[in-house]
Amino acid sequence: MPRIYQLCIALLLTGLSVAAHAQADERYQIDLVIYANNDPSANSAESWPDNLHLRYPRDWAVLDSNGDGNLSRVSDLHPNFAKALRSLKLSSRYRILLQESWVQDLQPRRKAPAILLRGGAKVGEHHELEGYVRIALERYLYAETDLWLSRFGSQGGNYYLPRQPYRPALDTGDDFIDESFENSPEYAEFQRQNNLANPPLSAPPAGAEPVERIVAMQQQRRMRSDELHYIDHPLFGLLIIISKPQASVGTGDSVGQQ
Repeated sequence: MPRIYQLCIALLLTGLSVAAHAQADERYQIDLVIYANNDPSANSAESWPDNLHLRYPRDWAVLDSNGDGNLSRVSDLHPNFAKALRSLKLSSRYRILLQESWVQDLQPRRKAPAILLRGGAKVGEHHELEGYVRIALERYLYAETDLWLSRFGSQGGNYYLPRQPYRPALDTGDDFIDESFENSPEYAEFQRQNNLANPPLSAPPAGAEPVERIVAMQQQRRMRSDELHYIDHPLFGLLIIISKPQASVGTGDSVGQQ
């Protein structure tokens, strides 16, 4: 075989090896739990705004329960996360709303998808906990939360809850369907309550769930791998650890370590 072809094959194999190694370096496991604070005094700790404008972004994604692609759910938890999760479950002060663990190929913040989440009690078309998280990797690991916790009751307040966007199961395109935004009855009611509707509506839309209160957790945090991180709010909190997939824990350098 001529040397030029041998050189080309060697370069190709080297490129494939580097690409595979780079992809492995960007693959992380995310262990996350979101919990409500059962302490009655937390409800009066602060006054909460009632004119929130909640909206899902267009670059969203959902966790894959089949385990055959990116954002694949996993069952093996990081040992430190598993220990903290047991403590949360044993405490009467907290109530678990959602616990998820998945493996993800992380991207820079401007390309990282918003991962849709929901948990807690289901009321009508909504859950107590809704929103999304965005996990990214640049020089450091980053986590962004845009989550909201709703309290439903007989007396609705000045609140609007967006429905989670979705794509039809048989649709292979990238069409964004968000019935919760401009054409939904909930948003029309939100406009009416804020004097934005023309003409104004005279009554809440049929079938809308009365929402007495919504509190939001909108934060951005820089994180280190293999460390537990808390994102706190008086009424609910989030515990997260980002690590290499459990089958290879300890085989690579920690991102952000100095």
